[in-house]
Amino acid sequence: MKEKTVGEIVSDDIRTATVFKKHGLDFCCGGGEKLETACQKKGADLEAIVADLELVLSDEKSSDDFQAMPLNKLVDHIFNAHHQFIYENGPVTAEFINKVARVHGERHPETVEVAKLFNDLMQDLHQHMMKEERILFPYIKQMVQDSFSNGAFVNGPISVMMAEHDTAGEILKKMNALTSGYEPPVDGCNTYRAAYANIQALEDDIHLHIHLENNILFPKALELEEQLLG
Repeated sequence: MKEKTVGEIVSDDIRTATVFKKHGLDFCCGGGEKLETACQKKGADLEAIVADLELVLSDEKSSDDFQAMPLNKLVDHIFNAHHQFIYENGPVTAEFINKVARVHGERHPETVEVAKLFNDLMQDLHQHMMKEERILFPYIKQMVQDSFSNGAFVNGPISVMMAEHDTAGEILKKMNALTSGYEPPVDGCNTYRAAYANIQALEDDIHLHIHLENNILFPKALELEEQLLG
């Protein structure tokens, strides 16, 4: 396991994502690093993480096997589970954090920066998802359905999508650091607490979202196109 990349471990069993989240290891944008290397860079306890992973994996596997899922089904899952989550939860969370910044910004100036970062993130993600839904996702589904490719196409859009994933990941890291892991202050009102809880939930979902694309969908789409082109 120590020789596997973090992304490979999560790809094999999505439940292991909770272990990496617990220990603060990036399994989406930084998923290409071997587990041992990732632990060294983070200063994390490798043996403790391996023990937690083995505990999760010892349970009978009950999660969806995204590695075995047909690409058209995986595309539908990402849209229904992750794109829709952002569409539904992004606007109300923006309303919460913008209100918190207005009301509490003087005493807690970090909330102003968090609000700006969150609004930038939502704008970037909406443009990003629109490109996936209008261009990349339909093309992948067409390759699966028709067993045909018009040429070497997917590498370009995938490269752009992965770069945008990196940008989203950096914004999430900044917000997490500014809020000490989305921990509201003792004088935080209910809106304050709701804002941070919602951003935390969005961060968790976006990490899974990026993992499914970077480490499963995109490599498999590239592999499929290469096969179809002979």
